[in-house]
Amino acid sequence: MQLINGETRDKSVLKSSPNRLWRNIVVSTKETSSREKKKVRAGMRLVYGVHDTPFGKCLVGVCEEGICHMSFFRSAPETHAEEFRKIWRNPQNLRDDEKTAEVLRNLLFSPEKQPPEILLLGTRFQLRVWERLLEVREGETLSYSDLAELIGEPAAVRAVSNAVAGNPVAYLVPCHRVIGKSGNLHGYRWGLEVKRAILEYEGVMG
Repeated sequence: MQLINGETRDKSVLKSSPNRLWRNIVVSTKETSSREKKKVRAGMRLVYGVHDTPFGKCLVGVCEEGICHMSFFRSAPETHAEEFRKIWRNPQNLRDDEKTAEVLRNLLFSPEKQPPEILLLGTRFQLRVWERLLEVREGETLSYSDLAELIGEPAAVRAVSNAVAGNPVAYLVPCHRVIGKSGNLHGYRWGLEVKRAILEYEGVMG
């Protein structure tokens, strides 16, 4: 996916991994510290747009490597877009709803959809959590403690929960598949209504 050209990065900050196919999603990862993440985001050029989806309104941000931001929201679109611009501060970022609508149509919700390409930017721990989430199949769920066990950090349930909440690419990195130990939905960064709608769409709830 080549929407933007000429992007530059500080190679001393980022540790990159090659593209990898995770269950029909092509994933690139870039490891960075929490302290440096704001600086790295500010150096990335994005095209972004606001759209309706089967689960509510969402904002999609696309960089050279693919989708790097996807969030659902209940506030006014411009309010949510302003919050997005505070996270991704590059003044050259461009809102282009038509272009990002094409991305959603071709990669997510078309019968002939292609494997979407995403970029995950996070700490080493966050990337471990998000990469393990990508292995959870549609129709499956797991608890935060299950996820902590799966990454080999059984005592780090709170840190795992924080990493799940910090997922930058909603739906594609399926943090909605993490539920409470008792089976309750618990919190969801983008609202329990959205989480319930996605799980119903995937056949988990009816």
